[in-house]
Amino acid sequence: MAALTLVVALASVVTAVTAALTWHRRAQTPAAVPLTASLVSVSVWAAAVVLLNSGQRPAVLDALVHVQYLGITGAVAANRLFAHTVTGRRLTARRVLVLCVEPLLVQLALLADPATRLFYATVEHTGDPVVRHTTLGPLFWAHALYSYAVIAASAAVVVRQRRYASGTLRRQLSTVLLAIAAPAVVNVVTVALPADVLSVDPTPAVFAVTGLLFAFSVLHQDLLHLLPVARGLVVDTLGDAVVVVDEQDRVVDLNPAARALLELLGCAPGTTGAPLGAVVGTALAAAVGAGEGEEVVQLGAVSLDVRVRRIHDPRGNALGRVAVLRDITAQRGQQRALEEANAQLRQHVETIEQLRADLAEEASRDPLTGLRNRRRFVDDLTERLRAAAGAGRPLALVLLDVDHFKAVNDTHGHAVGDAVLVAVAAALREHARAEDVVRYGGEEFVVVLPGLDAAAAAERAEELRADCARLRVAGSEVRVTISAGVASCPEHGTTPDDLLLAADRALYAAKAGGRDQVALAT
Repeated sequence: MAALTLVVALASVVTAVTAALTWHRRAQTPAAVPLTASLVSVSVWAAAVVLLNSGQRPAVLDALVHVQYLGITGAVAANRLFAHTVTGRRLTARRVLVLCVEPLLVQLALLADPATRLFYATVEHTGDPVVRHTTLGPLFWAHALYSYAVIAASAAVVVRQRRYASGTLRRQLSTVLLAIAAPAVVNVVTVALPADVLSVDPTPAVFAVTGLLFAFSVLHQDLLHLLPVARGLVVDTLGDAVVVVDEQDRVVDLNPAARALLELLGCAPGTTGAPLGAVVGTALAAAVGAGEGEEVVQLGAVSLDVRVRRIHDPRGNALGRVAVLRDITAQRGQQRALEEANAQLRQHVETIEQLRADLAEEASRDPLTGLRNRRRFVDDLTERLRAAAGAGRPLALVLLDVDHFKAVNDTHGHAVGDAVLVAVAAALREHARAEDVVRYGGEEFVVVLPGLDAAAAAERAEELRADCARLRVAGSEVRVTISAGVASCPEHGTTPDDLLLAADRALYAAKAGGRDQVALAT
């Protein structure tokens, strides 16, 4: 059995070296960590088997059994984790903890075994050199069944993933499956044989083959660079069309979504290896062959969003391009509908704003004379006074009142009174801007005169009075006269209240002086 012991020792070395190689690749994929743990466990297992057959003292042999099963249970758990990650699944802390339960229970069973004899029914140390002979107990068989179930689950995961893989991915998974299955088969045969047939467990030796297979996958098939291998399945199930072309513009691969899209466009997807233009058509080939970028291609009624990226190998050499095609016909239709709805909404908003402005303007106008009313006059006058002060210019206002207006209403009726107010408003508008004339209330009017001082404003007020004095209303039966008070800023005040009060006092003085005249505030 010396040759078999040597092979097992070789297995320990091979798996240890492979573990070091995979550990250096751990930054590239999460699968490297459980793979390294599996190889280290096998290396520990094999080393323990070699030492168990090296003639150690009984106490040392009993201690080595703990090390042996640490390697055995660790290899089973780590292989399950490796199969889980190698098929593209996420490794969680909960899964790791669950798989650590059985190795812990085995160690506890071995510690209690001298008293319980549930793991090994009998243990004898005989011969020279000393060899440990055992018969198997119920806990051993429970451990064995559990281990085989975990290994079967690992193989099932890989087999299921292999069904959807092709090319390099399929070869990678085949290698992993063989590496998992081979030691399990040998171990089943070993356990089934009588104890005196083999004095050395050959299972770790088979793990030498496993180590070589994993080394082959890592170094030759570039397993850890290409993981997770589930990427093929992911691409196949993508809703977006994926087209891969090489540097010679030959189609390397099409996913099912790409084939369905090309058939919809009336193209013949054909087989891989055909020229790009023959597979996707001239217009789409121009977009895909233009290099990296994104653009929208219109093919009849179909709008395609085409995104192209270059593919490079680890050394930076260009391998080709991958194009992702997305049918955005519906989205563009929705976008156009949304733009039209937004345009209509903007028109409605503009109409509403115009109506609001018209209503605001109408609310600020006197319905009889068409002049602005007093509603916003004080606010507007405040702004004008602020602007005039900022520019260093004067501003004056004239407060006018129709003389004997009550008598006109009482004698000739309100219709004639309204006609008098309309005529006065028209006369005032002829000598001032429309926005500068305000019906202040009843028979009173205000005329704002920007840029005029008190003297100039008094002259303009006299012109207004003279024009109104020439008015004749109701068939020339009613003669109109007005009295006016003039105040200016800053001489008579700098606020609307001060100016209006000064102009009102001047107006009162004009009426007290006999009406039909202009008075300047003092």
